[in-house]
Amino acid sequence: MTISNEAPAGIVTVELEPLREEKKKIFEDILQYFETHQRGYIKVPTGWGKTFLSKHIMKKYYDEGKLVLFLVSKNNPLLSQTYYDRKKNQPLFPNSALLSSEQKGDRNELAAALKAFEQGKGEGFVLFASLQTVLGKQGSEIKDLILEYTDLAIVDEIHNFINNRGNDFLNDLGERTKILGMTATPFQGVVGNVKFVDEIAGDMREVYAKTLPECILDEELAPLKYTIAESSEDIFEIFDFEKGLDELDKQDLFLDCSTADKLKKVIRRTQLAKDVYDSMVKHRKVKTLVFCAPVRKRVYGAGASGEEINAFHAKLTASVFNGEISVPELEKDPDPVLPVEFDNYTPEGEFKDTAFMTSELPKEEQSALLTAFREIGKPPSVLCTVGMLIEGFDFPGLEALVLLRPTLSMRLFEQQVGRVTRLSPVSGKQKGSIFEISDNIDSLYQRFGEGVFNGEKVDQVQMLQPEIRLEELFSEGDAARAIAEGKIEINKVDFSAPKGTGKERQIREVPVRLPPTAIRAKYFSRLLSLTEEKDIGAFEREKRELMRASLRFRVRELRDAEEFLELSAKINKLKREAYEDRRLGDVSRQHKPKVFIEIEWLLKLQALNSLKYDGSHLSPPEKNRILKILGFDPDFRKIDSNRLKCLKSGSAQKTIPDLVKVLGFVSRLSSSDTYQFLDKKKKEQWKREFLPAVYWGFCFLDDSPELRELFESTEWDRRVKNIIRQK
Repeated sequence: MTISNEAPAGIVTVELEPLREEKKKIFEDILQYFETHQRGYIKVPTGWGKTFLSKHIMKKYYDEGKLVLFLVSKNNPLLSQTYYDRKKNQPLFPNSALLSSEQKGDRNELAAALKAFEQGKGEGFVLFASLQTVLGKQGSEIKDLILEYTDLAIVDEIHNFINNRGNDFLNDLGERTKILGMTATPFQGVVGNVKFVDEIAGDMREVYAKTLPECILDEELAPLKYTIAESSEDIFEIFDFEKGLDELDKQDLFLDCSTADKLKKVIRRTQLAKDVYDSMVKHRKVKTLVFCAPVRKRVYGAGASGEEINAFHAKLTASVFNGEISVPELEKDPDPVLPVEFDNYTPEGEFKDTAFMTSELPKEEQSALLTAFREIGKPPSVLCTVGMLIEGFDFPGLEALVLLRPTLSMRLFEQQVGRVTRLSPVSGKQKGSIFEISDNIDSLYQRFGEGVFNGEKVDQVQMLQPEIRLEELFSEGDAARAIAEGKIEINKVDFSAPKGTGKERQIREVPVRLPPTAIRAKYFSRLLSLTEEKDIGAFEREKRELMRASLRFRVRELRDAEEFLELSAKINKLKREAYEDRRLGDVSRQHKPKVFIEIEWLLKLQALNSLKYDGSHLSPPEKNRILKILGFDPDFRKIDSNRLKCLKSGSAQKTIPDLVKVLGFVSRLSSSDTYQFLDKKKKEQWKREFLPAVYWGFCFLDDSPELRELFESTEWDRRVKNIIRQK
């Protein structure tokens, strides 16, 4: 713990660089918000400058003689960066304290300082603290003083405070305390089980938000180039699916290196990352960060006596990038043993061009490694790590990122992307470049069959596809404009050489289109095929997942409409066949055709909705042609009547008032207080009869104030919230 009370007599002015005009307006809006509200949060991308804005807010309260708490969950580097004025090598606020796991100090001294502040009520006080130290065994008195005296709590990375001890601490703060959360990603968890910041408390509200595309267009963040390199490997053969699709309930998959064959596949995949780097990055000699995958089991042929190796993939990747592992030689060896000792240093004691960062390295070595990595033009040029440096790593000069770890968490994905979007006048960075190695996920449908319909697995499987994740990332803000202006670029690369020519491999870049309608249509067809093969039951799971998938589609151009038309024709064919399928029992014969009918019309409704609300870039003739392709009158003026036609033809509720009535019932039943007391029969009825109305209702939010009020209610249970917010 460090306490600064160096202020001389009289008022000491804290000097900060001025805010830009746009941020001045945001600053004033936040202060005005807290005149009538207690809690709120801002959502802005990593690198936007939320910490800098927070310093101005701290200064405002500090100058008014108030106590400010700057709180993080566990990121001590961020704490010290915010506490110190690096230019002056002293604390930013003269009357302040730093309390973290690295600055424990005398708790009695801090307690005395807090009491003295409250009694004096003259100059302000700023406490920079991590949650662990505040809640630690020795911090009970300090915790009580913070809860009693704090006027403003600024919580960085507030998404780390959802439904946990941090959440409890925030709720223990009294009415005196204003709470301002800051986050780039206001949610936690994997697809299908996501928790949101506004669950912290009923009065937590978004105060300000700006999207990544908007920040790039406004030149607040660097332009972004995202490149996908498809490996030839089957994801089932590379990663550990010991627990089947339940492995997708975590935010990461684990590599399987337990046999000679699997180890070779992992090394081949890692070599592809090196090929991408050598061809597209290395000649520019820019700083590159590689996020590697965790390994659960022991590694074949490596480690003393078969012991597990900490952060094995980070070490392996560093060795592959340094050319210490010969992939062709390993391929020939039926019993490969890795011919390296994992080491970050050259014989001369300098860092190698590629190094690895792991938690087992001594703190001094980690610090030296990061210092060297931040020096432009000096080794290491490439730094490999598994889970470190995803949050709180502030290095604007970082220009390239390689993703070797598929993630099921959009929050984690956004944090990774944010590492390269900061502007850097020092390094001369023109854009941030991201390279992802992706694997073939088709086998998951083949191996697990209709099991993909269990427990949100459809969304989780498809999150492994980079294009799907990128569409989610750019679902807000004017991404289409940013892409059209070349500020966001998304490509796939092909490194295959022409066979029999003897020529070196040539890089071929192919633009990736968003929305990825062809890819969504491919996996939607797989879900339809799995449903077609099933011949028993009421098809409730299949219906819900197909409805969820339907609302993911977008129509931005004619090609999208043509994909919709093909899907619609396929569903219509399956509907006819279901009516004639003699294998089906009475229950299935009753429900299966109805499932296809509802899905067909919901899919058409989603096409019309996206055309209406996202089609401003299309000309009237283009819109009319799309309507004709979709099977409607080619007159855009009739789009609302056509939307209602879809509702009447496919839904159990035929009018918007019917939807309002049913969804009001859903809202009451879905609250946690009510749902837990429903018997099994009632829960099944809720899922079968009422939950589908959520999808239809979502399509008519802008047509009914009553529906919008229901959907914006904080009473919805998370089962429904995940439908609403992940649409």
